[in-house]
Amino acid sequence: MDLARVLAGGLAVSRILFGATYLARPEQAGPSWIGRAARKPGTQVMIRSQGARDVALGLGALWALVSRPPADARPWMAAHALADGADAAVTWIARERLPKRRARLALGVALGSTAVALLGATRSGRP
Repeated sequence: MDLARVLAGGLAVSRILFGATYLARPEQAGPSWIGRAARKPGTQVMIRSQGARDVALGLGALWALVSRPPADARPWMAAHALADGADAAVTWIARERLPKRRARLALGVALGSTAVALLGATRSGRP
């Protein structure tokens, strides 16, 4: 069993579910990440666009992991790493203006998923 591939698949499924939640209920970003700002209509536009990004990345990666040669998943996982790394960076930059506990949790999740995505991008499908 290829552990990197299994972790990449878990990340893809998680991203699809997470993204679908943000598309359907953008206010959920409040309790998990940005606080009261999630209630604002303009913020909800951005949250929904992030949800669409996550669904697309997750579906693409899952498709590549399930039905393509192992190397085909690597660019999808690199895209996951880029997106999650950006999430970590912008959360870090804004950390003083975000709810502290939520920002720490979001930062930890973003860093963890960046690590899994990098593992998938560099190791998935290798002997």
